[in-house]
Amino acid sequence: GKRPTLFSAYARAANRYGFQTTKFAPFKKHENMVFHVNAKGESGDVPAASVQNGAAEYIVQVKIGTPGVTLNLDFDTGSSDLWVWSSELTRVSTRGHNIYNPSKSKTASKQSRSTWNISYGDGSSASGNVYLDTVTIGGVAVPKQAVELAQKMSAQFASGEGSDGLLGLAWPAINTVSPKPVKTPVQNMIDQKLIAKPLFTVKLDRGDNAGFYSFGEIDTSVTPNPITYTPVDNSEGFWMVPSTSYQLNGTTIERSDNTAILDTGTTLALIDDDAVSAIYGAIQGAKFDQNQGGWMYPASSAVPSLAFAIGDTMYTLNAADFPYGEAEDGYVFGGVQSRGTNPFDILGDIFLKSVYVVFNQGESTVGLAQRDD
Repeated sequence: GKRPTLFSAYARAANRYGFQTTKFAPFKKHENMVFHVNAKGESGDVPAASVQNGAAEYIVQVKIGTPGVTLNLDFDTGSSDLWVWSSELTRVSTRGHNIYNPSKSKTASKQSRSTWNISYGDGSSASGNVYLDTVTIGGVAVPKQAVELAQKMSAQFASGEGSDGLLGLAWPAINTVSPKPVKTPVQNMIDQKLIAKPLFTVKLDRGDNAGFYSFGEIDTSVTPNPITYTPVDNSEGFWMVPSTSYQLNGTTIERSDNTAILDTGTTLALIDDDAVSAIYGAIQGAKFDQNQGGWMYPASSAVPSLAFAIGDTMYTLNAADFPYGEAEDGYVFGGVQSRGTNPFDILGDIFLKSVYVVFNQGESTVGLAQRDD
């Protein structure tokens, strides 16, 4: 497939959070994802299709309706809408996508007063109407789940390959349905007691290995390392945690009052300019590329050891995940880049691959364990 550019990854995050790039310029990867779901003691594994294309995202299969259609959805801890390509779009824009058609589902019911509208900082947008239907995720059937059908979408979305929509895993505060926001599938699983514990977990892998999302159960086989819990500030709808220091080649650098969100919907790790400059200052031959809007370094240069604090615990970024992709001859883009004017760090897949994360919605905490693989 075509080589992903840093710009596409970076622009995507900038658009998503509406930040201005300072001297800098985001991106996600389709992998094989597997579901481990614990529903009232049952567990189900659902393999996800491996999609290779220029954008990178982790895609998972979800069944909507009865008898149901299977859509490949982008699971996203940085947003709270479940929106899908639907039969209400023109056929041109749905080419290459699985679509949800409520008229073919026995369990669909239209919410006549509800609409939704998502717009991003670059002017891209999607909007439409809302149905309630049964949504099945890895063996857990969630009845009367609000499903947001795309009726209109801007060209940026319509030209995208890969996912057939998005499933948000953040907090209800940032759901865009009006007049009244709707619950996410996870919130419904918790409220309807469809899962054993009020949490979901994420293990993102590199390469073609299978990762998974689990609902209701923690998989203790992922790592022998302890899971350490940190309170979440969900006031802005995100999984936001304190991240008040980082380590560069063993030296701890304080960043008082700094916060970070854990976002599976962003590929890169986006942090403040001072930290970015210090990190690339420790790499032989690193340079900032104005055209691509990001830092690159010679492929032959050693990458520094790097760790970020989540709460009181340092988590090491696996050096294998630091390079994001090939740049110009002999250079690679770094997976850690600037957050620009954004007021908090955005720790995306580049960081999340190094840890196993428990998102405990019932207790408003996140638990992280360092992975050794």
